[in-house]
Amino acid sequence: MLSKESCIMVVDDMKMMRRAITIYLKSLGYSNIIDAESGADAINKYKSNKVDFTFMDIVMPIKDGYEALQEIRAYNSSAAIAMLTSVADEEILSKCLAEGAIGVILKPLTKENGADKLKAILEKIA
Repeated sequence: MLSKESCIMVVDDMKMMRRAITIYLKSLGYSNIIDAESGADAINKYKSNKVDFTFMDIVMPIKDGYEALQEIRAYNSSAAIAMLTSVADEEILSKCLAEGAIGVILKPLTKENGADKLKAILEKIA
């Protein structure tokens, strides 16, 4: 599982979703959490912070999650990124996984399942 001291970035254009994911991560013991509201913002923050793991929404304005995934992985080919989506489009999900995403979390995240869904992805990280 990812170390509790790790820096986690949460990327989603919906402030409420960023806040909810941050709460779930804190309930799992993580406190070094930064957020971004678009793919472009995520790329800038990734490059200016030591980010260990990223949860990134796919559908966002300005630059979507797939484009940001590509740019971040071009910058750091070992970047650990899991995608978030409410749209189960098999083509885009396959493209994200082929680009190096370590997994996909389907929204919605609820108070009953949110922390468990995030934990399942974080347990994949050594």
